[in-house]
Amino acid sequence: MKPFIFIALLLGLSACEFYYTEPIFDSRDRITGRYEMEEYSATYGDFTRYTVWIERSNRSSDAIWIDNIYDVNIRVRASVSFDRITIPRQTVNGYEVEGVGTVFGNRISLTYRIRDIYRSTRTDFLDGTAFRW
Repeated sequence: MKPFIFIALLLGLSACEFYYTEPIFDSRDRITGRYEMEEYSATYGDFTRYTVWIERSNRSSDAIWIDNIYDVNIRVRASVSFDRITIPRQTVNGYEVEGVGTVFGNRISLTYRIRDIYRSTRTDFLDGTAFRW
């Protein structure tokens, strides 16, 4: 009887399948969220504070969206590589945007330029620091 129980257990356990799922890690998750932006305009010599949001983009594995940059409710695309953020030259809702940034823990430092194409204003050169909420 004991050999029969042993064989039954052996057959029963061999029918089980074990699945191990590797957790998916996305490096963009460490910078997504809501930030308080402190921005200095070198062109106009003034400071501004406002809120920006950073979200993952489905375009590629390193792409992100930055919402409300320059506090004009525009959404620009950027890419992340390690601790470096690159905002390629693009035109969004009448604003030409381009810049770079660096991630330091829960803080992002950005240097960028924005030009209002519709009003033909001067190019605004900006330095901004975003702090996570």
